[in-house]
Amino acid sequence: MTAIAATTSASGSVAPSGEIALVDQRIEQLLETYDPATTPRETIWGAQYDLGLAWVSFPVGLGGLGVHPLLQERVNTRLAAAGVTSNYLHNFVGVGTAAPTIVSYGTPEQQQRLLRPLFTCEEVWCQLFSEPGAGSDLAAVSTIAERDGDEWIVNGHKVWTTMGHIAKWGIMVARTDPQRAKHQGLTYFLVDMKLPGVEVRAIRQISGEAEFNEVIFTDCRVPDAMRVGEPGSGWRVTIGTLMNERAHNGDSAKKPKGFGPIAHAVRTWRESGSTDPVKRDLL
Repeated sequence: MTAIAATTSASGSVAPSGEIALVDQRIEQLLETYDPATTPRETIWGAQYDLGLAWVSFPVGLGGLGVHPLLQERVNTRLAAAGVTSNYLHNFVGVGTAAPTIVSYGTPEQQQRLLRPLFTCEEVWCQLFSEPGAGSDLAAVSTIAERDGDEWIVNGHKVWTTMGHIAKWGIMVARTDPQRAKHQGLTYFLVDMKLPGVEVRAIRQISGEAEFNEVIFTDCRVPDAMRVGEPGSGWRVTIGTLMNERAHNGDSAKKPKGFGPIAHAVRTWRESGSTDPVKRDLL
């Protein structure tokens, strides 16, 4: 067991020693049970979720331990040093943006159904916010969702949707009351990207890649059970989502030297043993 050391945030708050001990015990349990060198990453991610190490501040049973959020960095650093692959770049909208939104605003049914396969990356997520006429002014979205019993009929056009072509789920804000002020007539949904009426089109970049997409909704029926928050409260949920995104991106930027995607690329190159300068430039 690693000796307990104080974990302190920039604001001076300190994680309780009992919480640190609990997190360290779960980390040891994970690494003693699963060898990162031989265990499929999805299996380790699932075990990490089940042990409460996915998002340690989340409630118990939802990938967390209900402890100080600062301890997540302790988890990430220890697991990275042990060779556990981070899932962030595989599902960054899901892990960093959708998950905390679902925990904060979602129903218990949504939380139980969606969070674990999100963390294991069995189900990738995308963000359906921007539109051709609503970029910096997000409240100007014109995608319409009309209530029809237990469903909402969605028609509209989203754009710059990263990973939309491989996503299973999307977080979406749509206009449900055009008569109200633009910030007040919005509702937030979790959309199954495989529903009839969802068309994903690649946006080809000058590099030849197509990692962005536009998404067309044509009479797509989204179950009311996938609504987040009350009808008309979508702006509040959206702001919460964007704050989560900002916080997670900030945390991701504070990796110690030797961690992160660039370090992983350098490590991969060195382990390949290649001296081909063309391959090196491509990487």
